[in-house]
Amino acid sequence: MTIEQTISEPQRAILKSTKSLNLFLAGVGSGKTHIGGLIAYRFVKMFPQARGFIGANTYLQLTQSTLFRIREYWKSIHVVEYDKTSTPHGLYVVNKRPPAHFNTQGHNFDDYYGIISFVNGCVIFTGSLDHAEAHYGKEFAWAILDETKDSDEVDIKEVILSRLRQKGIYIKDGQLSNEGQDFNPAYFLTSPAKTDWINDLFCLEKYMDEINAKIYSDKTFFAKEFDDKFVTISSTYHNLRNLPANYIDLIKERNSEERANALIYGNPFLTLGGEFYSSFSRINHVGEVKYNPQFAIHVSFDQNSVPYNSALIGQVKYIGDFRNNIMYEWRIIDEIALQNPHNSTEEVCEEFIRRYPEHNSGMFYYGDASGHNRSTLNKDFQHHYEIVEYKLSGYISNSSDRTLTVNPLVTKRRDFINRLFENKLPVRFIIDESCHYLIADMMYCKQGPDGGKDKHIVTDKETGDKYQKYGHMADALEYMAVELFEKYYNG
Repeated sequence: MTIEQTISEPQRAILKSTKSLNLFLAGVGSGKTHIGGLIAYRFVKMFPQARGFIGANTYLQLTQSTLFRIREYWKSIHVVEYDKTSTPHGLYVVNKRPPAHFNTQGHNFDDYYGIISFVNGCVIFTGSLDHAEAHYGKEFAWAILDETKDSDEVDIKEVILSRLRQKGIYIKDGQLSNEGQDFNPAYFLTSPAKTDWINDLFCLEKYMDEINAKIYSDKTFFAKEFDDKFVTISSTYHNLRNLPANYIDLIKERNSEERANALIYGNPFLTLGGEFYSSFSRINHVGEVKYNPQFAIHVSFDQNSVPYNSALIGQVKYIGDFRNNIMYEWRIIDEIALQNPHNSTEEVCEEFIRRYPEHNSGMFYYGDASGHNRSTLNKDFQHHYEIVEYKLSGYISNSSDRTLTVNPLVTKRRDFINRLFENKLPVRFIIDESCHYLIADMMYCKQGPDGGKDKHIVTDKETGDKYQKYGHMADALEYMAVELFEKYYNG
């Protein structure tokens, strides 16, 4: 019998993975356990000789949530528990010796407690992870771990993952097969981690900007495969069809914005306080805003060379919404971040020309005061802004230069930007979701002890270069803000 099922795109992505370590990190109500039930029964049906493991952090979580929901899913596809009287057609039994008509050639345990036995001979071990040592000695081919955010790292890595060694599942030509390369997958199905070991295991920080650019949406989600790993991160919105109509609104109403971001959007990077841009909201200040050729372009430069040489590109629209006290809409439409060996001011300007070759509605440029200092990067120019003027001469006019002559106090710039985020200025602000570096700066740049930006320095493991990880695009944003809206900044 063929059963047609509707699953979300994030669920479909994890189902298709052929990687050994798989993370499905999603908001509450995203169908994590549902997809766990689908994955488990697929292995049961295709590879009855391969033993599996289904685990959760505690015994109550295992019995009252994980296994309950998995068995509810199985019931929905007519896979029910055997009972001699009520369901003699049942396909499995739990915590009991299988009946005589079940295939038991591959097993004959003294005690079947903590075991699901199927009619075709497949066995699934079940257990909690609060006493992980109880699983020593077991051997299985696949594992599903529910809500591992609460589990101990050592228990998972040293106990459970080391049990994944039974043969019986294979990959051939990118598909599950009965022959080919040995395949012993583990599936981590969890909401955002309270500890960082899952983030480290799946290298999430490496893809932080891309994750944050995609998860706050009902249309996009993060999916990435690398090495022996596959990661899917998605919001609750992708599973709306299976939830009450007001479910998400109630989550937002009953939690802080930060906690709601984790619960709904699956954000694995929970902020801990002390953010420099404390009033920034990824939900309110990021969207889709594209280039409009009818408006002037505003370009702000930050001339660091490591980790990249950058420019931020914006446009301003006068809207005159007097009822809501909104006069302007400030749109950040693009960002340029060029890494070594292309991290020169010349190449940043050339990249701008490549992206906006037909623009003829005017241009203004911004940047910090130090860009006027004598530069030895190019013997033909006195400083960075002479390079900008030469390279972008086809765009600029006599009034285009809005670079700073003296840099304002960092703390005053910080307070001004946060006032803008709090809707205390007649300016509506929005960043296009493609601006990964700027969004990351807004979310993760920390405040230092002096009230300025935290100058935490990191080292590139490959090149040995030391640099400030966050704050470069944010600096460019501030240079533009204090000049573009000078009357509010100094008012």
